[in-house]
Amino acid sequence: MPKRVSTGIFGLDNILDGGLVPGAVYIVQGQPGAGKTILANQFCFHRVAQGEKVLYLTLLAESHSRLMQHLSGMSFYDEGQIPGSVFYVSGFDDLQSEGLQGILKLLNSESMRLKATTIVIDGLFVLEESVASEREFRKFINYLSNLANLLGSTILLLTNSRRGPTSPEYTMVDGWIEIGMMTLDYRSYRYLQMHKFRGSGFVLGRHMALISNDGMRVLPRLETVTGLAPNNGSDEPPLPTGATELDAMLHGGLPHGSSSLALGPTGIGKTTLGLQFVGESSAAEPGLIFSFYETPKRICRKAASLGLNIEQQIADGSVEVLWQSLTDTLLDDIGYRLLGAVRRRGVKRLFVDGIDAIEQSSIYPARLAPFLAALANALRDEGVTSIFTSEIPQLVGGEAEIAFGAVSAVAENIMLLRYVEMDSALRRVFSLVKVRESDFDATLRELTITSKGLKLQPLPAPMEGLLTGHARRHKPAGS
Repeated sequence: MPKRVSTGIFGLDNILDGGLVPGAVYIVQGQPGAGKTILANQFCFHRVAQGEKVLYLTLLAESHSRLMQHLSGMSFYDEGQIPGSVFYVSGFDDLQSEGLQGILKLLNSESMRLKATTIVIDGLFVLEESVASEREFRKFINYLSNLANLLGSTILLLTNSRRGPTSPEYTMVDGWIEIGMMTLDYRSYRYLQMHKFRGSGFVLGRHMALISNDGMRVLPRLETVTGLAPNNGSDEPPLPTGATELDAMLHGGLPHGSSSLALGPTGIGKTTLGLQFVGESSAAEPGLIFSFYETPKRICRKAASLGLNIEQQIADGSVEVLWQSLTDTLLDDIGYRLLGAVRRRGVKRLFVDGIDAIEQSSIYPARLAPFLAALANALRDEGVTSIFTSEIPQLVGGEAEIAFGAVSAVAENIMLLRYVEMDSALRRVFSLVKVRESDFDATLRELTITSKGLKLQPLPAPMEGLLTGHARRHKPAGS
């Protein structure tokens, strides 16, 4: 594998199979406002932090002071590196007075003088409009390739041109990165796509991108950077759930490294189940609560009402609570944030309250199943035992027809919570539907929520008769 140049941009090196190749020329194409200048400057300041010199040549009329003003709010921007390591040079006057030859002379003299290992030419489309012929433009691109090879430099060409991939700049350069913007319904999204990377593999397709005060973050589609190896199980002992009766039904607890799905209508006890599971966390077995609907304070209050001291566990570092806003979230952003928190603390117990919110964040519904499978696989590789909750329409009675759809990707173990109406009141019923590679007690239990958490007990005779009678009434004809 050839030597790589790290970009310093979150996720981009993963797409590029390790980074850019030195001595090569790359086009960064995108419409105005897509993020080309931010990407290029973020790359430049990262290379400077590695002890390198950067030449940033602008061909636009915009002043450098205005460019600096726009960059000053970015965390990667370091004014102290200008002009010692990052040299901003305007080629606008040279282009106006001497044309393409003026730019060639400027590039040659400045790059050689500075021994620049990174060169950015911002405004390639201006050159396209200035050349007399395609042949002249091809000679310019060829000169850049020779310059990159001579200096061992990485050259980025920024353009908003919409010229096609058969144009000389695209056929002659070593790589082509597109930064685009799209609008679906009322939401707009940025994406990055690598169209060409000479002499290297890369991750195909579109990847969502975000821009904040920290610069650009690229989110490689999780299913493309996480293996989908089959689950081979674990020899580790099962993990207690915090509910004694449930552990007995599971013959010890949840299989180590497995993912469980708790299904049920609102108010049935899914969150209680998850909180009790994380309540068993310790310094040796850290826990994480990843919530879409409950803020950390509300979670602590709810846990306290169940006899759990999550607040103290947060204070001593054995539990962390992360709240994820549902506003304009991206599927991959959720995945990377979740995995980042797991890896940062070595989490072993995970409770994700609201897989439905993850579904709502998917721009393309067809991606949801492979995404969830990749997420579950990544969690399993980290040795995490997880519980996800999913809300379903209220189930009253003994018959429950559930279409799992994409959520089946995390359903190694399935726990069903539902209501049954008896004596003019709703009672809760719990059942284990499936447990990965393990025997379990499939007997229905009545579920109650007490000041000490979730309790399971045998069904009272009237409820058992009601449920079995309901099953008889729905028995298929002829069976």
